[in-house]
Amino acid sequence: MTGLQGRHFLSTLDFSVDEVTGLVDLALDLKRSRRSAALERMVSVLLFFNPSVRTRVSCEAAMVRYGGSAITIQPGKDTWNFEAGEGVVMDGNTQEHVRELAPVLSRMANFIGIRKCELITVGNDKATVTGSYPELARDFFMHRLAEFSEVPVINLESNRFHPMQGLADMATMRERFPEPRGTKYVLTWAWHPKSLPVATPHSQLLSAADLGMDVTVLRPEGWSLEPAVLAAARARAESRGGSVRETDDIAAAYRGAKVVCAKAWGSLDYYGRFDEEVRRKQPLRADWIVDEAKMARTDDAIFMHCLPVRRNVVVADGVLDSRRGVVVDEAENRVWTAAAVFAALGGRVR
Repeated sequence: MTGLQGRHFLSTLDFSVDEVTGLVDLALDLKRSRRSAALERMVSVLLFFNPSVRTRVSCEAAMVRYGGSAITIQPGKDTWNFEAGEGVVMDGNTQEHVRELAPVLSRMANFIGIRKCELITVGNDKATVTGSYPELARDFFMHRLAEFSEVPVINLESNRFHPMQGLADMATMRERFPEPRGTKYVLTWAWHPKSLPVATPHSQLLSAADLGMDVTVLRPEGWSLEPAVLAAARARAESRGGSVRETDDIAAAYRGAKVVCAKAWGSLDYYGRFDEEVRRKQPLRADWIVDEAKMARTDDAIFMHCLPVRRNVVVADGVLDSRRGVVVDEAENRVWTAAAVFAALGGRVR
């Protein structure tokens, strides 16, 4: 691919639809060994403020598979605490500013990956967040890192987007539907005991829109995704002959679907008031699981999920373990799409 060298990859919205689909084409070519990525002697530094399995392993595997190496850092555990604000008097618990961090890492690595999402919690069922959604959706630290970096910065999940997951979903759908335009795709909200970020469903929505699919966002009232992201997805889908609509009609949404992608996400209406959200969504639990009865309404749809997934909460065993479940293939494609991003932004393609 040409034209992407040296660019940051913070959201697929920063790229044209053709550039995004080109990355997917490259990923599938790499998977089929039609082309190869040249990453010899290249180094990526991956900053994981949050836990990760697939994103971390896929990025590390992609680098190593094509001759490079990856250094994973857990900020605050392996390092000092970082600061990004301008004019800050650093007499508190931050010791290193992004103005120095970004250029220093740039001199030592060819790419910088960053996962930083303030809503992710581990080890308990209580979500905590410091700030409103509009404030956190700025992804301030990530954008400051990109501002001062001399090498491409890659978003490995933020408060607003998870573009690497979006690319893997696109690759998975393209494998099963070589001409996906007009295919019915359902992105369904699922009940979950925690309030989860909107980054992944935003990028999953965009992935289907960029393929020109007929997208249905199925969610209860009060759980809409960000209006600006929905509008962007609708415009991109329509440019490719597709569409985007929202509904809370479960039966109608599943009818005729070829792809069902499930994801839990927190309500922007209740952002920061998570105890209240838990009470509000508790009655929804029984109706908002992907089960065999709902999948029977589809047109033999495949089932997708980014993983990890809570069995018999988000999706029934009978769906996940059936031939419809493609979640392992979807996860594997994270390697190939990561390799495509690294090759397009800073490596070479042979």
